[in-house]
Order: sequence, then C-alpha cells, then structure tokens
Amino acid sequence: MMTLQEEKIQAPVFFKEYVKGRFILNIGEYNHPLILSATQVLEYQDKIDDIQSIKKSHLDLILATNPEIILIGTGEKQLLPPLEIINQIAKAGKSVDFMASDTACKTYNLLVNENRNVSCIII
Repeated sequence: MMTLQEEKIQAPVFFKEYVKGRFILNIGEYNHPLILSATQVLEYQDKIDDIQSIKKSHLDLILATNPEIILIGTGEKQLLPPLEIINQIAKAGKSVDFMASDTACKTYNLLVNENRNVSCIII
C-alpha cells in the first residue's frame, strides 16, 4: 500500500492512496484502471486489463484533453506498450512517460499540483 501526501495538493483530482489495482482519489475510490485528465476521471468503454490492452480509443480520450504530458502507469513494473501506442502519441506531438503505477500516481500528483496539464492511464 502506498499512501500519498495530500495536505499540500490543491488540484481538482489527485491520488490519496494506491494499492495494486485499487485507487483512492480525493473524489472517490476505484477498483479498475483509470484514465484521468488534470481535472476529471474520463469514462471509457473498452476494458483495460494490462498495457497490451490499451487501445486507440483510450488514447483518443487522453489526446482530446490536449495534455502537455501523458503518463502511463503500467502496473507493478515499468513495461513498454505496443509500438502502435507509442506511434499514436508521437504523431500527436505529445510527451509520454511509461512507469510503474505507483510512480505514475506520485508523478501525476506532483504535476497537477504544479498546474500542469497532465493526463494519464493508470493500470
């Protein structure tokens, strides 16, 4: 379990705690992978089980928020996604970082607290 510092976070949406597959945000608790912008949880249709199941539709949701930075939390370990995912993000001219999900939660919190326009997929 990873509890995150929250007392100084002023962002509309942030992580309070992360336990493998369970996310506690300031706005609710979720037991499935999340897609977030800097201001909201984004609803999606196609199920995400792992890094291999991220689809173009998931990335389209993120890209529609026009983020300056995209984070993808890949689970317990840092993994690289299929090349199609990397290519789609690169074609959009966005910066992307792939990291373990606990690190992605911490990084998301830091960036939104700096008022950065960040979006993420956290598995």
